[in-house]
Amino acid sequence: MYTKILRILCVLLLILLSFVMGYALTLCKEPDVMDGAKLEVTDFMYQPQAASFKNVLFHPDNSRMTRKTVGDVCGEVFTFKDEAPYKYKRFIVGVAENRDGKKIYSLPIFDFEGEMIPEPDFQKIWDERCN
Repeated sequence: MYTKILRILCVLLLILLSFVMGYALTLCKEPDVMDGAKLEVTDFMYQPQAASFKNVLFHPDNSRMTRKTVGDVCGEVFTFKDEAPYKYKRFIVGVAENRDGKKIYSLPIFDFEGEMIPEPDFQKIWDERCN
């Protein structure tokens, strides 16, 4: 009788420990390149909780250094205009990795119909970095 209770308690303790260890590992884990870029983009959104993404891809730079992540994350994010749902607009976020392995993200560039930069200039940057 006591051995059965002891086994059940041991199993419950192992389950609890595995849950705690798994949770601790996810807290220490740095987001991957795509998730970090998405977080950077949502910081600039009018309604960040409503942001949805599509076609998000990492494009490595040709001058890639050894063991370093260098490149651009390009994609589309759903935007709002005058507080109303609008449409998906393109974005570009530059990504680099410092000596400690921490990823550094540039400010995002958005294709907001010439509001940030003129449309031809954005298209030129998009063609160079995202294709």
